[in-house]
Amino acid sequence: MERPAEIADQLAVIRAEGLHGIDLPPPPYTQRGVDVFGRNLDANIRKSCQYYRKAHQRLPDLIAPRTFTEKQLLFKFFGPIPSPSPSDKLRSCAYLPVELRHLIHLPERFAITDRARVPGNDEVAPGSYYFKSNHSSRTNARVSYPLTDERRAALQPLAANWISRVHHRKLALWWYETMPRNLYLEEDLGSDTADAPDWKFFVCNGKVEIFQVDVDRSRDHVQTLYDRDGRYLPQELYYKTGTPVPMHDRLDDMIAVAEGIGRNFDFIRVDMFLKDGRIILGEIGLVPNGAGAKVRSDALDERLGAAWHAPWFGRVKPGFPGAHYDRIKVVDWPA
Repeated sequence: MERPAEIADQLAVIRAEGLHGIDLPPPPYTQRGVDVFGRNLDANIRKSCQYYRKAHQRLPDLIAPRTFTEKQLLFKFFGPIPSPSPSDKLRSCAYLPVELRHLIHLPERFAITDRARVPGNDEVAPGSYYFKSNHSSRTNARVSYPLTDERRAALQPLAANWISRVHHRKLALWWYETMPRNLYLEEDLGSDTADAPDWKFFVCNGKVEIFQVDVDRSRDHVQTLYDRDGRYLPQELYYKTGTPVPMHDRLDDMIAVAEGIGRNFDFIRVDMFLKDGRIILGEIGLVPNGAGAKVRSDALDERLGAAWHAPWFGRVKPGFPGAHYDRIKVVDWPA
């Protein structure tokens, strides 16, 4: 395979040939990185490419992306992202079609605030929760109420950091900066002895291509992979694999939910949990790991890349429809 040209040379070709819709307006109801970054576009692309090269030991192909991780990187700058962002943990449920909402629940949430504060002991019942932010990743801490004074003092700096954090500075994840910022408590979906298994569905052009199941995340993280029919894939995504987990009798419902959300996007990852017979909606990811982590299996990187077709890759004609953003009905979840 021919080695990609240096990033500056690739960017020059993108501009000269008008690739990836760089000179076109975004589809209705969306924004793109190229519009948000403006004169800082090249600097942000170069920074993301540096992270990519560090992880992959090679430069990405920005002209004719083939792999999943190359397309992820380009999506941050040229992919249309609707508002509200699907990645907003508190508002992502708005993208689930109404006719599928009977299949899934939202996690219970408490003490939602837009300030840097830790909820008081008088605001929630005693028990185990996760303290979270809605607009960033890796901003969660398991907490037990009632809080001691020492635990509250330790959490307060986290609250101040999370509510003010700029998420895109290193990886150009600019859409996190468009979200209203909130902190909140969420029900603990795990048990006293184990984290809740996390089921993540990779939806390419409206169809689940693969899904992963993450178990024991806080202790000995294992991540097993499966095709759409629940057949185990002996490959690795971002973490080591292990013994396949039993397929749940509600797998078809989870796939229906993931594909219902994904029908309006050329790629999206839909996360879910299972507890007491309930399917619970987790996060919706646009660029897992910010395109800064290497997929351990090259064949899997190729497979996901081949399954992901988007009208904004390559030579884009004026008036291109993108995904069907103009037909998305963003509706509040019933109280």
